[in-house]
Amino acid sequence: MRWPANFGPALFTLTIFALPLTAPAAEVIDGISFADDPHTLFVPVEEIALALGWETQLNQESKDIFLNGQALNATRLRTLTNGTLLVPLDELQRAGATTTWGDDGMQALVASDNKNIAIQFANKRVEVDLANQHLRAYQGARLVLDSSISSGREGKKTPPGEFKAGPIKSPMHRSRLYHNAPMPWSVQVHENIFIHGFRKVPRHPSSHGCIRLPLTGANPAKWFYNWIDLGTPVSIKGHWPLATTTTRAPVRIGKSAPPARSFLRRAIIATVITIAGTLVIWFISRGRGKI
Repeated sequence: MRWPANFGPALFTLTIFALPLTAPAAEVIDGISFADDPHTLFVPVEEIALALGWETQLNQESKDIFLNGQALNATRLRTLTNGTLLVPLDELQRAGATTTWGDDGMQALVASDNKNIAIQFANKRVEVDLANQHLRAYQGARLVLDSSISSGREGKKTPPGEFKAGPIKSPMHRSRLYHNAPMPWSVQVHENIFIHGFRKVPRHPSSHGCIRLPLTGANPAKWFYNWIDLGTPVSIKGHWPLATTTTRAPVRIGKSAPPARSFLRRAIIATVITIAGTLVIWFISRGRGKI
């Protein structure tokens, strides 16, 4: 059987058009979730507006925030402690985007005007830096909380190590070791070591071993409590640095410890005196020999 002369090019052309068209890869953004509302995924308003090419507006009188011309439901919004405004994904749908969730429910594809943004439930982790008295919380690669802390003082040091949040988590825990002391927004880390709120948080260790977060300002302690899930990894590293002071050997009362250079000075003086005495004796002896 002979193929028509033009059959080969025609087959090649049909094969080319039969290939599936590949859509451009979506930009992936780490979303933010909260333990008190675990099924809702949030994203910073300005970040998603820029990614989708939408405009944001603020009504100065009503304080309403508009995204793509649609007023956002203020009761659904959240903020980071630095003031960054967060919007849930269903509010993006009201603003004109389409949202398609993956089979595992861990990532949503948000699309608008041929722009696709993948927003995912990323893993959470917490890092406590004892040397600098600082706590940082992350969801994926996103830093969601950056706060000063106060850890355990000398004799009651906060233990370094790798831990997981829980199992105790309470909006108001009370210490069984220290006179039933109140510990608001408490998250257990290890045995009797908790991360909790406190009214005064100096930038140096001052607790009985717990990690204190401020209750003042944007209230990082409450924000952290609402955000962290039981089982979230908590890494505690470093040691509070000792004061860098120069120590001297103890000196007994009534006696001063001579510096080491004084011995060398004495030896040089003794040598000079010996040489001078020798020269004097030599000159005297020589003079007597001439008389």
